[in-house]
Amino acid sequence: MYPISDIELVDMEIQGFFSTPVKEEIRIEEIFTIHYFEYTKDFYFGGEKHDFWEFLYVDGGVVEVVAGKTQHTLFKGDIIFHRPGEFHSLWANGKTAPNLVVITFSSSSVVMKWFIGKILRIKGEERNLLGSIIHEAQRTFSTRLDDPATKGMIKREEVPFGCEHMIKLHLEELLIRLIRRDSDVSGPDRLTGTIEQRTKEVAFNKVVNFMEDNLASSFEICDLCRSVGYSRSYLHRIFKERTGQSVMEYYKRVKIERVKQMIREGSNNFTQICDELDFTSLQHFSRVFKRYVGMTPSEYSQSVKLKSGFAPGKN
Repeated sequence: MYPISDIELVDMEIQGFFSTPVKEEIRIEEIFTIHYFEYTKDFYFGGEKHDFWEFLYVDGGVVEVVAGKTQHTLFKGDIIFHRPGEFHSLWANGKTAPNLVVITFSSSSVVMKWFIGKILRIKGEERNLLGSIIHEAQRTFSTRLDDPATKGMIKREEVPFGCEHMIKLHLEELLIRLIRRDSDVSGPDRLTGTIEQRTKEVAFNKVVNFMEDNLASSFEICDLCRSVGYSRSYLHRIFKERTGQSVMEYYKRVKIERVKQMIREGSNNFTQICDELDFTSLQHFSRVFKRYVGMTPSEYSQSVKLKSGFAPGKN
């Protein structure tokens, strides 16, 4: 008898095993552009067509979109897909300043035909995936995500490990989720998550709705908890999981997003915005705005006008 080597033991242990090929239903081959736009209420894009896929998600406001020969009105939470070769254009409605996510990519997967002509509603987990794509893109590319003239993305000299791969994975997961949610009606509980996840979703949305309804008020975390009926620790845990921020820090950001929208809509001056949203003074308003946005309200106003003015296809 001879002693059995480690290699022989391994060979004996793996006998009887076999591999299963992993089927890729959707495969993203290339990314062309990733954008997050904050436009004025008078934004207009005359249109284009190209030989790769594009989708537009409305993160805020209202936009009019032409796809082929059909015009659609899209509201916050809507996403529209443009197939390769389809002419598309868009413009704001003159009343509300829109926030838009636009991503262009190539995919030769047969199942992509499902998205032709589709306008869908984005839910919480899907919106989180979009947020993750934007976050990873900011870490990966030196190209500004709010430049409408961008024709391609330039990588940073040093990219954190796995960022590009994460963009691909998040995008593929988003597309798979949209198909599964809209196609399979036999198991809604399985597709929308566990009871705990849905409960957290309800709580999160309830708090965000309270925040948006009380942007003109000053309140403490205890006031918010009493109004929505959840404990402070429970809400803190939910917001840390979903946003990485505390409840009140998130509220401050929601308030600043409303300020940015009001500036882009141009119907109020800075004093009126300051009064309407309960800032103690113009100095306080300007200081808080610069802390979160990185520029003063005046600088921000000029920047969005410049971007809207030089949008591709503008007449």
